[in-house]
Amino acid sequence: MLQEITLCVRNGEKLSETFKRCGYNEIPPNCIINKMLPGLGVTHCELTSGRNSIIVEPNVPVIKKKMEKYRNILGVYSGVSPRDISDYLLNPSVPRKKILITPDSFFTIKEVMEELYINMYENFFLLLDECEKDFPVEDMRLDFFRFRNRSFVSSAPLLPTDPLMRENGFCILTIVPDYEYTQDISLITTNNIAETLSAQISVMDGPVCIFCNSAETIGSLLCDIPALRNESCVFQGEEPLSLPYRGDSKSNESYVSRLRRYNLFTSHYFLGVDIELPSPAHVIMVSDLFGAKPSFIDPKTTALQIAGRLRGGIRSMTHISNIDAELSFYTPKQARAWLKNAGKIYAGWLRKMETVQNEGAREILKEAVRHSTYTRFVDKAGNINPLSITRFIDSETVKGLYTNTRLLQEAYVNTKRFNVSHSREVHIFSDKDRLLLNHKLTQEGRNRLLLTRFEQLEVLRKARSLKTRTRYRHLIDQLLSTPSDSFLYNCFMEYGSNFIRNSGYKEHIMREEINKLFVTD
Repeated sequence: MLQEITLCVRNGEKLSETFKRCGYNEIPPNCIINKMLPGLGVTHCELTSGRNSIIVEPNVPVIKKKMEKYRNILGVYSGVSPRDISDYLLNPSVPRKKILITPDSFFTIKEVMEELYINMYENFFLLLDECEKDFPVEDMRLDFFRFRNRSFVSSAPLLPTDPLMRENGFCILTIVPDYEYTQDISLITTNNIAETLSAQISVMDGPVCIFCNSAETIGSLLCDIPALRNESCVFQGEEPLSLPYRGDSKSNESYVSRLRRYNLFTSHYFLGVDIELPSPAHVIMVSDLFGAKPSFIDPKTTALQIAGRLRGGIRSMTHISNIDAELSFYTPKQARAWLKNAGKIYAGWLRKMETVQNEGAREILKEAVRHSTYTRFVDKAGNINPLSITRFIDSETVKGLYTNTRLLQEAYVNTKRFNVSHSREVHIFSDKDRLLLNHKLTQEGRNRLLLTRFEQLEVLRKARSLKTRTRYRHLIDQLLSTPSDSFLYNCFMEYGSNFIRNSGYKEHIMREEINKLFVTD
């Protein structure tokens, strides 16, 4: 176990002030900085320090924002050439070099410095900022430990059981507030994400920020909720939506300073990108287990990050999720067993490759190694990466939370940063029902499905309650997204279910039959 040191940050105090009060002039080396609150200004500490620095950020928008706020720093991303990097490093008017990169740019920086005979391991401090479970530092692992001075920071780090941490004298520097800090959050579990989200946003005044780490789910919600299509902006970064976007606008701003009525953020915006607003906004997080790509919100990491993104404050925070008791996942014990057994097979393939003489057999073994799911746990040098293993076990544990409402609720309580209240909503149509209509169906197949929905909703249409009939109208409006859908509904209301079935669910036959009725009349 690594030694843990706790520093208490005071209310309104920046981390640089905390460090100085506790005897540190700058970010100390060889630390895993566990900041329990986001937005304390760790990057600011390093950008204003009196040493050369390489700061690895999770995405390009974070880098662009820092470049707008600080002078004489170099951000490396697409369009920045090795020559640009070289000119910056050789510029005498910049005595302290501050280079911001994403993990993909690290080896470009390394090559340029080698060409200039600059020993970056001795002359630069390396900071991995916001080192989360989705932050790809695997390929940098061995280089990271070659730096004389290095640390990494996160608002909720995954602590790897990496022997190099102990060998290099790392400690855990935990930053905790010395004041009460908790965020109220409403956890809503539901059998229909779109219905619940639609009801929630309809009663919220002011801007609403919706976070979902699946672009596919966001695309589905845009199709299913008319209000989102008409009054929204999608901040999607480099992640393409699976369905055509029909809202007002899209954006990949480096930071967000103005909002539409509804604002949807993909996971590109979970880390580092500040949403600086003049007034608080509503925050809704969405987890959808039944979409094309299941999306999970981790209470101890993702939820904390999202809470820290809105610099103007939060009016309310809500997490909407479905629950799947049959969701497949590994417990930590099962995950370790899987890793052990898979590792044996993988190692056997490698040994076989070294001894097999047959070229065809060697080629098949190479393909097996190249496409094996186990390769994600091995770095380019062929060494096991403990951080990747930690991430795998943690991601499987997070999946397990979504098999039971109690587990998800307890996960929020265990963070000690959320006051969680829970409610359950049950709708006539489930998420599986909803998503069926988003699949690529033939028109006849869609008509079959819609007719079943119309018949299921009849009990609401015939109700005496005005509220129930209004609910019926809302559900029907959500079902009818094309002129053909509306035509089918009119046929159902005018001529009944048997008319549609007898026509074989074919629109052209229904129209012919209707024309015959008019001719007869």
